[in-house]
Amino acid sequence: MLAINPAQAWLRALPLLLASSGCSLFYDLNATQCQVTQDCVALGSAFADTSCVNQVCVANSTAGVGGSSNGGESGHGGQGSAGAHASDGGAGAAGDGGAAGAGQAECTSNADCIDAHVQQPYLCQAGSCVALISDDCPLLLPSQGTLGLLETPAPIVIGGYANMGNPEDFHDSLAVINWDLAFSEFNSNALGGGLPGKTGASRPVLALVCQSGAADIAPSLTHLTNDLHVPGVLTTLSTDKLFSAFNFTQTSTYATAGGQPVLFLSTGSADLRLANLNDDGLVWHMLGDPRVLAATTVGLLNRIIPTVNAARLAAGDDPNTTPLRVTLVYSDDSTMTDLFNVLTTPDAAHPETLLRFNGKSAVSQLSGIGSGDFREVQIQSAKNYATPDVSNAITELQQNPPHIVIAMATSEFPKTVIPALENSWGKSSNPKSVGLARPFYLASHLIYNTTELQLVAPQFSGTSPPLNERLVGVNYAEAQDSKSKQLYASYEGRLQNSYQGALPLAGTENYYDGAYSMLYSLAAAYAARVNPTGDDVRDGLQDRVFSTSSSAVSVAIGPAAVGGAVSSMSGLAYKMSLWGTMGPPDFDRTSGTRLSPSSAWCLQEVSTVWAYQADGLIYNMADQTFSAPTAGVPQCLQQY
Repeated sequence: MLAINPAQAWLRALPLLLASSGCSLFYDLNATQCQVTQDCVALGSAFADTSCVNQVCVANSTAGVGGSSNGGESGHGGQGSAGAHASDGGAGAAGDGGAAGAGQAECTSNADCIDAHVQQPYLCQAGSCVALISDDCPLLLPSQGTLGLLETPAPIVIGGYANMGNPEDFHDSLAVINWDLAFSEFNSNALGGGLPGKTGASRPVLALVCQSGAADIAPSLTHLTNDLHVPGVLTTLSTDKLFSAFNFTQTSTYATAGGQPVLFLSTGSADLRLANLNDDGLVWHMLGDPRVLAATTVGLLNRIIPTVNAARLAAGDDPNTTPLRVTLVYSDDSTMTDLFNVLTTPDAAHPETLLRFNGKSAVSQLSGIGSGDFREVQIQSAKNYATPDVSNAITELQQNPPHIVIAMATSEFPKTVIPALENSWGKSSNPKSVGLARPFYLASHLIYNTTELQLVAPQFSGTSPPLNERLVGVNYAEAQDSKSKQLYASYEGRLQNSYQGALPLAGTENYYDGAYSMLYSLAAAYAARVNPTGDDVRDGLQDRVFSTSSSAVSVAIGPAAVGGAVSSMSGLAYKMSLWGTMGPPDFDRTSGTRLSPSSAWCLQEVSTVWAYQADGLIYNMADQTFSAPTAGVPQCLQQY
């Protein structure tokens, strides 16, 4: 009898196997046919369109390769199983440790993924488990009941960027604290525990918060937009990074990869580049642009000059014979650089933003151009560098001691520049300052609420005058009308009850208002579409939440109104005018920036604690003057 090799045996059996299979090739999976695909090809033409999978020759029509849409091999490690999409109809083979099966998906619900990954936050997308948390995006909000919200049939996840500087507790961040309160209130008070979607089921909203301080935000942004397809992002990103993030979503590469439009809602202020950005309404800001604070800075400088001159005269420096000297120190943070440019660039449309003293513009008094009574110096920002270099400012201020220092800078200024200047003032190490009155400081809004200034102020409380009586600052202001003040007081009480840490909470309402603005915009978008994009969220924000229509319903921010407002949002004709703790939605629709009121702040010792006094003087943009707030002028500003 003629010996038959295994290949010939398989060939002789092929007609019977084909007849019995009823569809595709079917082989005895316990037999060893091959080690590599070439072994299958060697078996003859009947095996020309097969691949070696688990030592068996399997028809390519049923065995995808490399994770193709036909359900190919899963990754190593025993986590995955082949046949990622049940609708593919593939009979893929599992990877190492995986389970093979015809069209078998890894999951059918988020709960499957959460259980499979030891109670970690995952989403089930197209039959595969997708991790939410990463090193770049370490936090999900709301912080309570998170997994339960994810296990609901169709949770909505948006993105967030916040400066989470406490590695021991990512929640210990001013933005996060406020957003957590807003998301918790919203989900708890919306009817059914979430947004009423087109599918009928209530959909809770969660935010995956990523590190805004990361050197490279591309990985986290890719995760949010390409992996999770978030329709919106709440952000405290610096203006440079926000500009880059928006541009990331405008590239052809992003679109080719299936990227959809994203609404970016910044809870901070804009620089001029963002205010003038052609963004199709997809970038909004809860605060204003640099012109607002530039005008406030000019107004505040004019207000403090009489007090500064009185201190000079008392020290024997006669203002009538010696011109005022002002030095502008600005950091390379883009917002601060913008303020510098606005303060030093004539603008016929906004003359109130040009820095002036001694009866003339500051720039006309620059050294080399004029008298040299105005000087400027740039330093590195703590927002851009772990150890910013500020030595050039210290040298400049010691060699050319000014009467007033305008600090358009960030925390590096109170941490390093102020101590260096104050400790050397009037001493032989700083000989040009001997006999001069100590300088006054006019600080930016990014120095407000910094712990660095709170630590520095007590060190110089014994100078004459004390440091806190020589330092004022500009900032965006709390709304002064009674309705907004009531909403703010109620919100502040809830925030204080929800947070037991040490961060100063006053003046952080822009984070809270921003979160509610996004949440209601999502309610409008998901009422209109099953899977909305950023374009739909934008339309919801500008047309239905910040509506200027005469038929719009005024809705007060906070938990009490959520149930009724979300339910009403299901009616596509319903429009609201969201009245926040910062007041009604008063926005420049072209730039997407808030038409923000502004004010002056100072620092004062209250019961042995050095506390910030916000809104001590309210700036009136119309007549470019300051007035007393309803609560009265704090002691540290009364001399002005």
